[in-house]
Amino acid sequence: MLRTVLEMTVREGREEEFRAAWQETAEEAARLPGSVTQALLRDPRHPRTHLIMADWADRAALEAFQNSSERERLSARLEPFRENARKRVLELVQRVPTTPPLKGDPS
Repeated sequence: MLRTVLEMTVREGREEEFRAAWQETAEEAARLPGSVTQALLRDPRHPRTHLIMADWADRAALEAFQNSSERERLSARLEPFRENARKRVLELVQRVPTTPPLKGDPS
């Protein structure tokens, strides 16, 4: 699995509008082949700073998306809100799933 992470500073005063545009964009991206999940995080100390995260099943799915006109169209929706941005692609190396507490465990 691969995760794309775009750290983006949203133009001042456009945060709510940006989040609404991201929601629509993410819902469309989530239906694309190989898309695993879409997420938006915000830095509580710097409320204009957001992380746009997308998980892709494999490199082929990510590359197909990156080379598509669909990516251009979806990215264009968010461009008016971008003050600056930095993107990275990360490969999942290990994951430890959460396990439910044992029955009778007080924690």
